[in-house]
Amino acid sequence: MKIERLCLHCMREMPEGEEKICPHCGYNYDNPREITHQLKPFTILEGKYLVGDVLGEGGFGITYIGLDLNLEIRVAIKEFYPNGFATRESQNTSELTAYTGQNLEAVYKWRDNFVKEARSLAKCSHLPGIVGVKDYFQENNTAYIIMEYLEGQTLKEHMKGNGGKLPVNEVLNMMHPVISSLEEVHKEGLIHRDISPDNLILLKVQLRNVNR
Repeated sequence: MKIERLCLHCMREMPEGEEKICPHCGYNYDNPREITHQLKPFTILEGKYLVGDVLGEGGFGITYIGLDLNLEIRVAIKEFYPNGFATRESQNTSELTAYTGQNLEAVYKWRDNFVKEARSLAKCSHLPGIVGVKDYFQENNTAYIIMEYLEGQTLKEHMKGNGGKLPVNEVLNMMHPVISSLEEVHKEGLIHRDISPDNLILLKVQLRNVNR
């Protein structure tokens, strides 16, 4: 695998001669996303995780597509990023800097909870409705969770493609593994506060809960 030929959007190797549009995912390199506070593409974490494009972003985290350089498999990399409490000059550094005057104790507490989330989810990775956790670590004054990368369609996208409505039986069948798995997650003391159509991915055989 030639790292320099990888598409940052899908982490697949682009053939020689393809420089502007990825034949695998259609990403157009003539219109790249602006890098502000996110990690720069092709940053390497923990010496083995290659960072790609952003998959999603919320108030406390940014999720990227990535590549495990040792195993050569795609992964999802979730970074603790407390928006409004920290910043990063992406062109110069990968490290987070807390805003002056912010409650650092609160930020550290949130970061600790982020790590606890990784540990709890790792214990539930065998469940059919939960995305698998492979690793977690601290770096760049923040923390990261490495998860399995899921290809599919979000429930929101699926609903949009069906006129915004789905039959009751279809919804119940899709949600059953998620609800059952959440029951087990709750037993680990973890409460998911962001169950939404954006965080549910519809695969060919099941629906899984992710947190982007």
